[in-house]
Amino acid sequence: MKDQILEHWDINYLVSFLYIFLAESDFVISKEEAGILNESLHDTLVNVFFKTEEQKDAILKEVNAYTHALSEDQKMDLIEELTRKIDISFDVYELIVQELNKIAKSDKYISVEEHSLMYFIRLKLNKDYNDN
Repeated sequence: MKDQILEHWDINYLVSFLYIFLAESDFVISKEEAGILNESLHDTLVNVFFKTEEQKDAILKEVNAYTHALSEDQKMDLIEELTRKIDISFDVYELIVQELNKIAKSDKYISVEEHSLMYFIRLKLNKDYNDN
């Protein structure tokens, strides 16, 4: 997987992969979950990382095109490789976890797949933040 990660993939791509992977993890994206996903992507990419709408759309187009060919194991490998490559401040870590929680809770229930992926993501993102 490491050789498939593109050089320009940064925190914007990592966040997009994480949010989309979580929404897709239970194999059903409800209308409400799609709305929360789009809101979280917009808030994070545009309002936090200051991307334009065009830049956001280009990132999401690339992420969506790439993710459809990945197995679940390849998605986990991608998350692991990107978290190794990208330094994340604690504030950004907290923001990502909050947004992931919103996406996961937008369904009537949190599926086993969503719960497992959230746990995996937290393990990979939490880089010596004193167990916060």
